[in-house]
Amino acid sequence: MRWFVMKRFFARLLRTPSWHGRPAHGTRAGCTCHVCAQRVLQKSLAITLVASVLALLKTDMLCAQEIAPPFTRPQLETGEEVSLNDFRGQIVVLDFFNANCGDCVRVSWELETGIQEYYAARAGNPHGIAVQVIAINSEISDESDMEAFLRKTELGMVLDDPEGTLLEAYGGTSLPYLVLVDATAKGPSAATPRVVLRQEKYEGLRKLRGAIDAITGKPEPPRAPTGAPAETAQEPGGALPPLETTDLVTHETTLDVAAMLASDIRVADFMAEYRQERPASEFSLAVSYRPTWMDFRTTHIDGTRRKRLTEDYYAVQGSVGADLNDALTLKLDGGAYDGFSTYRALWMDEYNRLKFRDRLGYRDADPWGCNVSPSLRWEYLPDAGFMDAGVSYQYDKVSPGYQGGPPLVRLRDDYETVGARLSFENVLTRRLRTLLEGGVDETTDRETRTTLQGSANYALAEDWVARMTVSYARERPKFSAKSISAAIERDWRGIWFAGVFGRYYEDTSEVDIGVANDAAAPPLKTYQTGLGVRRQGIRSAIKLDIGPCFSRYDRRPRRNTDFDQLYKDRDWLSVQAAFQYQF
Repeated sequence: MRWFVMKRFFARLLRTPSWHGRPAHGTRAGCTCHVCAQRVLQKSLAITLVASVLALLKTDMLCAQEIAPPFTRPQLETGEEVSLNDFRGQIVVLDFFNANCGDCVRVSWELETGIQEYYAARAGNPHGIAVQVIAINSEISDESDMEAFLRKTELGMVLDDPEGTLLEAYGGTSLPYLVLVDATAKGPSAATPRVVLRQEKYEGLRKLRGAIDAITGKPEPPRAPTGAPAETAQEPGGALPPLETTDLVTHETTLDVAAMLASDIRVADFMAEYRQERPASEFSLAVSYRPTWMDFRTTHIDGTRRKRLTEDYYAVQGSVGADLNDALTLKLDGGAYDGFSTYRALWMDEYNRLKFRDRLGYRDADPWGCNVSPSLRWEYLPDAGFMDAGVSYQYDKVSPGYQGGPPLVRLRDDYETVGARLSFENVLTRRLRTLLEGGVDETTDRETRTTLQGSANYALAEDWVARMTVSYARERPKFSAKSISAAIERDWRGIWFAGVFGRYYEDTSEVDIGVANDAAAPPLKTYQTGLGVRRQGIRSAIKLDIGPCFSRYDRRPRRNTDFDQLYKDRDWLSVQAAFQYQF
């Protein structure tokens, strides 16, 4: 599920860090104290590098041999022993799964209908070779969970390997995991079955069918002369039904609604996203609308002033990606927005308008911005190690501050930010996944901001998952920020998931853009906790998160009291609901 869009919304509103989001200039960044963050990141990096080397050696050995490890495993329901040699003369698809894995449900169902039944109806592949899908239970599962999984997927042949030894022998590190084996050679002296294809990231039926159809059962595949028409194989007893030739396309839509509610402020965010994935490319487009309602109060401008402020914020963000080869993916993100991006910017604009509107030099604000970010993703370990490197450019037209005179001085209102980031994501074991990310941002009239972040997902047991993120940011001369977040989630039968989460964030005081020094935000601490529940189906999912959030400002005695309402402590209620459908 792609819930990162709303994570960015909460991060921008309360200045807490998001998983992948880099801090935009003029906002607080995420993170833990400098010493702790350094230790955590150094330790995680050391573990990642060691695991990557071991996985690389293991993968290279398997690829070099291209031999399918022999096995004998009992059938899940009958206990009858089944071995790979039982399928000599056939093409075998090994489907490693876990009954509590939501993605496994969809993949196993598609393999049973799109591979097993598809080729059974055609008496094999175009060369008349039978195809057999073998599902392999690779983790210990509750009996009721397994019954629910088998009922939804309607699998024909299921072997039991709860310790995952066969998964490990075939080089798998996570589930679902697919292996295509060519066992077409027959006889005592026949060649050993060999591995033709591995997929730890399911790439759809088209690629798998293409690999199956390419297996001829002959020592050397026939080569047609240049320019000669391809031979059309005939199914025994009649013509072979045509194979699908169109690209397998996956469409996904997401509707997301989030809100942050306080006694005098209400901010909502509505987002609709469309995503299309093909075997070698992807495309996404998201549009969002954010209305803000805020009670404005001040007693320092010609007496007491009260007003209800409303503002609409619109944004569009899109991305395109294409595989350059099996290991490299090029991606381009870009977007634009119009309106005040935070309630604080809206409050400051009204304050400046009331205070300076009759003075020469004042102009109404018209905030907007755009961004572009190319990046390159390298899969340096098949399905287990990923490196992302990218650069970004962002332009912001902000609501500026003013310094009184005479004459009235209007502060800068346009800023450019150039950034770079580098991240490493590794599947260290079947239970542990880590992410390490670092970035730098250069903004007009600002010092360089450096950000470090480390995250880990760990499966505590067959149906419990824990997640933790720590991050740290620094900008001279004296800005620093730190944060830590943790969540634990339990699932039932891979369908229902429920969990609790908590986040803590603090900074030394915000580096503001376009505001006077006395209007800058004081040091801030936020605490958030909540409950989440979601239902994951084969093609759809729904999610709900709810919980309180507390923001606490360090309002020191020597301060400009004009901004007491803006920087007062607030208790928020955060709510998020999302629906996703794949077709």
